[in-house]
Amino acid sequence: MSLLKYKNAIFLLVLLSVSTGCKKFLEERSQTLQYVQNSAQLDELLVGEGYMAHMSSFPSSTTNQYLPWLNVMDDDITESVEFKTYPDTRDQVFGMYTWQSRPFTNALYAPVMDDTWVRFYKHINATNIISKKASEMADNPAQLKRIRGEALFLRAGYYFYMVNIYAKAYNPATAKTDLGVPLKTTEFVESALSVRASLDAVYQQIITDLNEAEENLTGVTPTSLYHADVNAVNLLQSRVYLYMQDWEKSAAAARKVTSRKALLYNLASYQPRTSFFNAKSPEAIFNQGTNAMVYLQYEGGASTFKPTNELMNLYSEKDLRKNAFFELDSRGKYRYTKVYYSSYNGIVPEAYYSDNFFMRNAEAYLNLAEAAAMQGDAAAANTAINTLRRSRFLAADYQPVNLTAEALVTFIRDERRRELCFEGHRWFDLKRYAVNPTYPYSRSISHPYSLAVIGSASLQATLTLLPNDAAYLIPIPDPAMEFNQGSLVQNPTRPNRTF
Repeated sequence: MSLLKYKNAIFLLVLLSVSTGCKKFLEERSQTLQYVQNSAQLDELLVGEGYMAHMSSFPSSTTNQYLPWLNVMDDDITESVEFKTYPDTRDQVFGMYTWQSRPFTNALYAPVMDDTWVRFYKHINATNIISKKASEMADNPAQLKRIRGEALFLRAGYYFYMVNIYAKAYNPATAKTDLGVPLKTTEFVESALSVRASLDAVYQQIITDLNEAEENLTGVTPTSLYHADVNAVNLLQSRVYLYMQDWEKSAAAARKVTSRKALLYNLASYQPRTSFFNAKSPEAIFNQGTNAMVYLQYEGGASTFKPTNELMNLYSEKDLRKNAFFELDSRGKYRYTKVYYSSYNGIVPEAYYSDNFFMRNAEAYLNLAEAAAMQGDAAAANTAINTLRRSRFLAADYQPVNLTAEALVTFIRDERRRELCFEGHRWFDLKRYAVNPTYPYSRSISHPYSLAVIGSASLQATLTLLPNDAAYLIPIPDPAMEFNQGSLVQNPTRPNRTF
């Protein structure tokens, strides 16, 4: 990507339109938004530029996926390699899986395109403009209030991911001085070069946006799972406060979700070879984006990924999640099937739901359990975790837990891993557990990497990620560093991991 294209994407000098006919007009007049004359057109812009696009067909690679590498860096995933085959799904995420100093490289150390920074800031700039315009227009007050609420929710979500990708975990003791990401909330192009706001400043903006989004979306019924509602807002609030270690507010936000949307997917009724993620699920709250996991854990592939034995061993044999979230494929390895795809029997889901951005109320129970446990309220924590687990076992097999103190927190963390695996949580959870002052947790992670050739495969190296490793931070892209002429501070240099 050229520096000029990068500059345009960052500052949204050109807002792509939601329809071909409007493209030229927006290119010429994007800064004044004269194209958008009413709430209906603003809503179209929100759908086209505020929300992430989603796919409705099987992805053949990680190209155009949102954060396809987020689930390949942690301790839930490992390679599964027997011999050279196509596709080798490890290739495009090689640098992330092996925690390379320059992580966006393939197995030949050639650069791999990653446009996360550009795409997220493009969405942020779109939501800046849309939320501002919604506050100025008057043709349909109720519709405009809802549009502004959705735009602010999206902006908060994008900043949440940006700051957890490129910055340290939130530590209340250091957040005011730790570096976050550039914070831009204005609807116009600013002449000043970007600087990194403090981690606390970014989180405070996220909270501010979510508070107003909650006010604007309360009582609004979304038209589909692809539009955020107040449950999505409260669930993200709960997650954000959990990361900030504000246990009381996290629990309060989670309770708002569980009070309105208490019903969980009873896995006793799960039908094999169907998607656990689906629009009819009582757990479903919101979806946007894409799903790379159906590609990365390719069915029958001889060079691909699989869940670690450590993860699979966390499930008891009677835990219904083991067969609802995974399936033994034709090569005898477990593979991810929360979104179900099979090239052999033609079973495909109605639509593809995101691996990282499918929000569901099971997380609210987990957030509530953790926040209550950290406050010392073991009764509330056990109640929340048992409510979730009751839906994950046959009635005859269910056994409630009754734990306290560190044993309870450890169990909840394991339960979170069992429930939310490959949904974009584990990498961030490992970062935040390390800065928990009461029950800190960190570990070394090992990833094997094998050389696959025709007919065989041989272990080339085992790479190790140590606690507090610099590789927990993704480098700010070079074009952003170059364009801002030294005003951006780069993350610490990641160590070289050679073979």
